[in-house]
Amino acid sequence: MIPYEDDEFTRPFTGKVDAELNQKMNVEVHVEGVDNRQFALVMDTCWATPVNDPDYSLRWDLIINECPNPNDDTVKLLQNGVSTSSRFSFRMFIFTANNTKLYLHCAVHLCLLSSNRCSLDCNSEHYWRERRSLDFHDSASISMGPLVLSEGNTDKSVPEQVKVSEASCLCASLMLLLVPLMSVLTLF
Repeated sequence: MIPYEDDEFTRPFTGKVDAELNQKMNVEVHVEGVDNRQFALVMDTCWATPVNDPDYSLRWDLIINECPNPNDDTVKLLQNGVSTSSRFSFRMFIFTANNTKLYLHCAVHLCLLSSNRCSLDCNSEHYWRERRSLDFHDSASISMGPLVLSEGNTDKSVPEQVKVSEASCLCASLMLLLVPLMSVLTLF
């Protein structure tokens, strides 16, 4: 998972990610080492927490059921389920005035492109009424952070390096997904 400075996803943040309140944050989740002609990466859910713990009780959902949180109009799903990269954006926020850090987490899975069911039309009226019949039980979770709220030009936040999960680690986790998928392929 990599945060980018620009809308074109050409300039990744390096080192500490300082962001202003309400600044647009562009995020890409990418997997390497899989055949991009056969598989797509799908973000099932993505959420933010004020601490580096994906199971922390205080959280804000950004992506729910592969679509933007309908209660947060700052979240834009830019790409999901069409390639080995998925992208979204949101506006920087904080949970409390005392905690200026934000950690991002996503649960993802690989989808067989041949199923023609890897991407959803989140704007469809019947999307929220009817979910896909395909059910993926295996998924990998990845995390990154912190994104640190900057206080204008003052340097009141403690410097920390961005901890980006390496694609190779994600690939190892996603290999658990590939085994059942490959078993299905050999049956046909």
